[in-house]
Amino acid sequence: MRQLASRQTRLLTALVLLSWGASARAEVPPNEPLPATELPAERPPEAVDVVVHGKQLRSPTARLRDPTAAVFVVSSEDMQSPGQTAADALANVPSIQTTRSGSAVDMATASLRGASSAQTPVYLAGVRLNDDLTGTANLSSLPLWMLQRIEVYRGHAPADADRFGIGGAILFEPRLPRRTAAGALLGVGSFGEREARLALAMGGVEGGAALALRYHAARGDFSYLDDGGTRFVTGDDVVRQRQNADHSDLDMWTVGRLRVGSGRLNIVVNGFSREAGAPGLQLNGAREARHRLQRWLAGASGRFPCAQRSPESPENEAHRPGCELRVEVNGLATRYQLRDPLQELGLATHVVTTGQRAGQRLRLAFDPTSWLWLALGVGQELQLIRTAQRGARSDLQARRHVLRSEIDAKVSLGRRADLVAMSALSCHSTAAGAQDETCAQFAPDLRLGARVRISEPISVFANLGRYQRVPALGELFGISAAVRGNDELVPEQGYTADLGVSTRGRTGWLFGYGQLVGFARFATDLVAFRRSSLGVVRPYNVGSARALGVELAAGLSAWRVLRASLSLTALDSRDVSDGRQTSNDFLPFQSRLVVAPKLQLRSPAWPLIGLEQASAAVHYRYRSSRVADPAGLVVLEPQDQLDIDVAIVLTKKRLALRGRLANVLDQRAFDLIGYPLAGRAGYMSVEARWQ
Repeated sequence: MRQLASRQTRLLTALVLLSWGASARAEVPPNEPLPATELPAERPPEAVDVVVHGKQLRSPTARLRDPTAAVFVVSSEDMQSPGQTAADALANVPSIQTTRSGSAVDMATASLRGASSAQTPVYLAGVRLNDDLTGTANLSSLPLWMLQRIEVYRGHAPADADRFGIGGAILFEPRLPRRTAAGALLGVGSFGEREARLALAMGGVEGGAALALRYHAARGDFSYLDDGGTRFVTGDDVVRQRQNADHSDLDMWTVGRLRVGSGRLNIVVNGFSREAGAPGLQLNGAREARHRLQRWLAGASGRFPCAQRSPESPENEAHRPGCELRVEVNGLATRYQLRDPLQELGLATHVVTTGQRAGQRLRLAFDPTSWLWLALGVGQELQLIRTAQRGARSDLQARRHVLRSEIDAKVSLGRRADLVAMSALSCHSTAAGAQDETCAQFAPDLRLGARVRISEPISVFANLGRYQRVPALGELFGISAAVRGNDELVPEQGYTADLGVSTRGRTGWLFGYGQLVGFARFATDLVAFRRSSLGVVRPYNVGSARALGVELAAGLSAWRVLRASLSLTALDSRDVSDGRQTSNDFLPFQSRLVVAPKLQLRSPAWPLIGLEQASAAVHYRYRSSRVADPAGLVVLEPQDQLDIDVAIVLTKKRLALRGRLANVLDQRAFDLIGYPLAGRAGYMSVEARWQ
């Protein structure tokens, strides 16, 4: 494992240096440059009818990965507000439920269509971030500042993902440099927040590379109302200040792209480090507990044509088959260290968890006819985790080897219809300690999708899918002395279906779009935790669950000045297990109604005074009540939040001033445990770029 990771690291380092060398001698295209903190990306390869896009409220001409899936795209413009986190950026996406366990830098997760966060794969630059202990991905450590877009596939993941996902998939896509530029940003905010960034990019037609650094820190000492655990008795309420909630982050990105013959190669390397306090539960608090998170991510992907049509042949002549070889290699290493000398958190005084993952994937895509596209792929992945805690009898060590084969097909019936079929079979060999690895767990996945264009602006699409998730290593073998494992767990599996209609249209000065989707999801053998003895919890497979819902995404643009959008999700997510022992059947942490409208006003450019653009936006989010335990005894009350964003861009986009006022009405918000989060907060940033 270590030799494999070492070889991949050396290969990726060499490729990065090669891409920087190519960019130095590449010609700079005559296009207008963008800020280095706004490094442009290549257009995605395929398209959908309705995409919620940032700078222009329109359906892009370039296609996204899957024409039959329900997709919502968060653009780079919607991620530029100072003080914004990935959980904030995803809060306006239909069917997403975000869950936080504290402030902006504490654990935050996301789930889709009533699935759990472990059932929702999250990707950064094509590398899956779900950890091998709990299966979840921490949104609080994901960067927005180097992203081109976030693609949210609701219900069905695209073929590019190595996991289909029971509820869908979330893909964070970084920027790829295409021209020479440099930029810097300074930002400040409430509760001692401060930020600084530097970015440098150079490139042209043949290749490009970018290097970016970011420092971010805050005290996190917001005030909150401590009700002493007596919500309905106000006499003992005291306003307190959160302690030991400071943090400091360092984030480094290197992105490169290189033309290799008639193919292209993209390389991404990311290093992230966070040092932070671990404040614990706010009623008791922890003054000395600290934790540190480190993550290294590296990935390279290449596309190389193995046959192509003759450039002299017109497209209306007889079809000439073409094919493309796609190669992917990636590595992920994480280290989490918790020090609690006074045992204020009730855990060991020193816990260290490390994880490594290395994967390779090879796909051959070809189109034997003008209406058929096929892809065959194989992949391999190695996972290794280790958890050591002071005072424990032995360390946890577990490993997993995954082999995967896949077949994808797409049929295009002219411009009127598309059919998609995807299937995959994975073999999971899992072992702990000195146990032998055996291929005892198979995970078959299948999906069928179709889209029909009824008319030019109206399309109808439908999908059916069957997905499976093998329990994470921590669920099988345990995480700590208090969270034991269960090696008898069986894989979760789910069946999904959706039916949707999308439309778009333009009439003179007015443009609008809309997408309405109904969906159903049925899952069995879900992994849950229950107490097996005093102070010890253990996972088990729990019966069945189902989710029914409706999603709406709509937008309107008038004169390119006034823009309005709305996302709405109505969800009925329930536990339908036989022999359920509680009268409550609502699944925890799933709100039945989420509404997120947005109104934005943008000014036209005024070259005489150097004004490129001025904008103001109002965001509102409402989330209905939700239960926090299977019995339904703990209910988190409804939450709503109003945010205001303003931005001024000057001197041909060389200078940008941005501000954000979060939770304007100072509404009380709570994390998943029920403890209060920060109230009203303000943030501002100044960004400059050079060319």
